[in-house]
Amino acid sequence: MTTTNSSFNETDVILVGAGIMSTTLAVLLKELDPNLKIELYEVRGSAAQESSNAWNNAGTGHAALCELNYTPEKSDGHIDISKALQVNTEFDLYRQFWAYLIKDPQSFIHPVPHCSFVRGQNNVAFLKKRFAALTAHPLYRGMEYSDGVLR
Repeated sequence: MTTTNSSFNETDVILVGAGIMSTTLAVLLKELDPNLKIELYEVRGSAAQESSNAWNNAGTGHAALCELNYTPEKSDGHIDISKALQVNTEFDLYRQFWAYLIKDPQSFIHPVPHCSFVRGQNNVAFLKKRFAALTAHPLYRGMEYSDGVLR
């Protein structure tokens, strides 16, 4: 049985998920066209409870600081940081956009330390190579490496 919801017929944009990406897109679209009717749907009880939730992400995915998959090791052994640079640049543009929208950005945007953890000799070797590759770029010069053991 097919049902139609009359509000869908009057909606210009439907966004699924109330995380940082959907809300940013909604704000951008409203900036471009204030007359757009935008509906946002979230399955969770409140917004930003999955990837955008600080306990699940803390911005690391959006900033590309810790995600090892953004810095793959190529067959010749070098670490490709191009995806991390792209994602980090896009994240910085989002931060600038949010700073523009918010009256007091310091009340909302906070830098937090980021950590990557690995286990096993191969993964530790990869993390060391990754660190060397990233810190060779000015964007990541403040990054620190520790091979300390957590207890």
